[in-house]
Amino acid sequence: MIPQISFSRPVVLVSRCLEFEKVRYDGQVIHCQAVRDLESFVDFIKVCPEVDIGLGVPRDTLRIVKTKGEYRLVQPKTGNDVTEKMDEFTDSFLEELSEVDGFIFKSKSPTIGIRDIKVYSGLSNAGVIERGSGFFADKLLKRYSGYPFEEDDRLRNMRIRHDFLTRLFAFADFRETLGSGNMEQLVEYNRRYHYLFMLYSQSLANKMNSLIKGSEGVAFKEVSWEYFSLLKEVFSNHPFSKSYVNMAQNIYSGFKEQATAEDDFLFNDVINLYSHNLVGVGAVLEMLKFFVGKFASEASAYSRFFEPYPAELKMEVDPGRDKDYWEHFHF
Repeated sequence: MIPQISFSRPVVLVSRCLEFEKVRYDGQVIHCQAVRDLESFVDFIKVCPEVDIGLGVPRDTLRIVKTKGEYRLVQPKTGNDVTEKMDEFTDSFLEELSEVDGFIFKSKSPTIGIRDIKVYSGLSNAGVIERGSGFFADKLLKRYSGYPFEEDDRLRNMRIRHDFLTRLFAFADFRETLGSGNMEQLVEYNRRYHYLFMLYSQSLANKMNSLIKGSEGVAFKEVSWEYFSLLKEVFSNHPFSKSYVNMAQNIYSGFKEQATAEDDFLFNDVINLYSHNLVGVGAVLEMLKFFVGKFASEASAYSRFFEPYPAELKMEVDPGRDKDYWEHFHF
């Protein structure tokens, strides 16, 4: 049986217009289910760069304009250039930002959007010449390279949301481990997360193991920061179906001597169904959880592999499962 585990409480920087305040340019608040779901599990730091530099609500829209190789943040309707104000605010904000584990930003925003933000060649009747990050977001992406960043619209996707939450809670857990200054806690962190890291990258997970095993006599700060670099590198990868199959085979191989012919049949049958996309990854994980509970002497070592974040944050697999599609339809 996998023991109950507790989770560190992540600190998340979030766009203030997502579920919190009517600070969007049109005076609206944006619904984001992921933010709403997280409210009981994280501490939010809220920011709206436009309002924080003194622009009102509602307000004229902003756009990024590139002229003579320079990027400017301008309100096209009036020509109001707020580039310097935004740069000064962002630099000041970064200086004051202390603990943070992840970021959820509003998509398509010329200040806080992460990806695919339009850059124009001029203020009016000008085409899009390139795409990048928002003025505010760009500096945070550079300062916190490798950290969990996502946008509201992408977090509607089950796989993207799962990956973001996995990274977010791993980062929060590591921050607390780092704050302890205790090598034993770093060893324990690595033990809890090893199988999860193996799912993302077996070679990097093995490097992390080697680093921990060779840490005797090395200062905690030196080991922990090298470990953190590997942690960020691990999560630069993203597991696909083959990753889950390989990991399932890796875990099950440790139980081969104890497993029966019936166990082998069950394992191979579920893996075959999953490989042909006839069952979801949840079926694979539940099967592995059964075998770990049955055979493993240290089931707690698998805890973050099976539960990388609180179960309450999982999305429904089939939201319309109990809907009656045949109601009032008779023939």
